[in-house]
Amino acid sequence: MVLKIAYRMTKDYYLAQDICQETFVRLYGYQDYIICEKLKSWLIVVASNLVHDHWKKSSSRREVLADDSWKTEKEVADPASSRALELVEYRRLCSSVLKALREKNEDWYEVLILVEYLGVPRKTVAKQRGVSLSTIDSYLRKSKKWMKENFQDEYEEL
Repeated sequence: MVLKIAYRMTKDYYLAQDICQETFVRLYGYQDYIICEKLKSWLIVVASNLVHDHWKKSSSRREVLADDSWKTEKEVADPASSRALELVEYRRLCSSVLKALREKNEDWYEVLILVEYLGVPRKTVAKQRGVSLSTIDSYLRKSKKWMKENFQDEYEEL
């Protein structure tokens, strides 16, 4: 039932499996507090909330793509969908921005990927790289400023 609900909402079998697994992990953690008669509705609500949480996280996440790893218009399930075409263009822009940033300054690129995309805490990145936290903040600020100056117009055209 949980897998079916997650799949209906996501249309992605593997993501639905992950959500189903997370739902039952949460059930295990809360098993002493759940009323048996309400278990089915609890599972439905938790699975639905996990899907919504995934959508929120994925919409704010910056996507890192290799040069040819995005899908072209022909590979998109519904090429007539304007949203699908916008996504393809967005991914192409992300790829070109990140490639240009990497060519501009490797340190800026690595820090941006670690902090913004992978979600590594800034303190951890600073410690791993052997620099101060203010240096990490400076790299982030400079990289974002550079990207905005060089790619703002292309982004606004999307």
